[in-house]
Amino acid sequence: MSILDQQHGSERDRVSDGQYMPVRRIDDELIWDDEADYVNTRPAIFRIVRSVVALGLLLFIGFFAFNIGRGWFAGQLDPEGAPGQTIVVDIPTGSTTSDIGSTLAANGVIPNSTFFRYYAQWQDQGNFQAGEYTFQENMSADEAIVILQGGPKQIEYGQFRVIEGLWINEMLPRIANQVPGVTEAQLASALQAGQLQPRYRPEGSSSWEGLLFPSTYFIEEEITAVEVLEKMSDEFAKVTGELGYGAAEQRLGVSAYQAIIVASLVEAEAKTDADRPKIARVIYNRLTEQIPIGIDATFIFNAGERGIPITQSMLASEEQFNSRLQLGLPPTPIGVPGRASLDAAMNPADGDWLYYVLADVQGNHFFTAEYSEFEAQKRLSDEAGLLDN
Repeated sequence: MSILDQQHGSERDRVSDGQYMPVRRIDDELIWDDEADYVNTRPAIFRIVRSVVALGLLLFIGFFAFNIGRGWFAGQLDPEGAPGQTIVVDIPTGSTTSDIGSTLAANGVIPNSTFFRYYAQWQDQGNFQAGEYTFQENMSADEAIVILQGGPKQIEYGQFRVIEGLWINEMLPRIANQVPGVTEAQLASALQAGQLQPRYRPEGSSSWEGLLFPSTYFIEEEITAVEVLEKMSDEFAKVTGELGYGAAEQRLGVSAYQAIIVASLVEAEAKTDADRPKIARVIYNRLTEQIPIGIDATFIFNAGERGIPITQSMLASEEQFNSRLQLGLPPTPIGVPGRASLDAAMNPADGDWLYYVLADVQGNHFFTAEYSEFEAQKRLSDEAGLLDN
């Protein structure tokens, strides 16, 4: 074999390694057969550099995503920007930490009610007092908790305030605490003595539940228990008159007093104004269909203690307030309804709904005419922790 043949053999051997193109000898010259067969190889260092760059890119993306996630979570407890406008928020009696979080989120005080609830629990904070508080929009959870820890603002002398949903036995001591010279015993005696005649109360009934309007009242320095109650009774008559309660029988097929009972049920159940007319419609639909209204707030009212669990003995009782067993409405209102609930009872929404269940932390309910849909949503709400309180 010639030296050239040896070189050709060497070239062919290299081709088998995929490094060079095949060559042939023409007039003692080496000619490339096909440039398309040429394979360009790079040193190993290029592959290492490429891997390092790819790894670095992945680490950068992961770090970037982590910081975005961490920033989002932090923003649910401490939003960006300074606190905004001052806002007065009323915390109703019996509100849980979850309820307070929903109220603050709905008013733009905090960004996320669920994060607020868990954060307050983690900080071992809760049992905040009901009443009126002054917050700012866009506050952090810590800032809101500090205000709640300070308690509600004191109502200035010369006025008193009654909030929606209270029972008579809750309302009278609150009024007495706000009005100098008036005691709870004096207020109770004035109601029992028959010195005032509430509008729409049926003959033979002595209950004042739901018949005193919740509002802020301005008073003179010297005022008696009867005058305090007279203000509230007159305001209730004025508001219900404006809302057309005198025509309840013609419009709804129930008496004015029964419509007030419906309004008190709406007040106990609704968490948003948008849901009030829908809940009223569910109640009226159940009355029409001869289905028990099934509102657990009636059991709580009858027991006279907020927050107690519903027991089997309650469910089995023959009490008229057993709304899961008895048909029709309870015999009296179960609290004092505000204007929005009184309006909803006289102007229920249109719909064939028979069931509703809390659907989100903002307090909105899911409404349906189908029991299977209700049960499915109830399971979802329960799994989301919406039915814990």
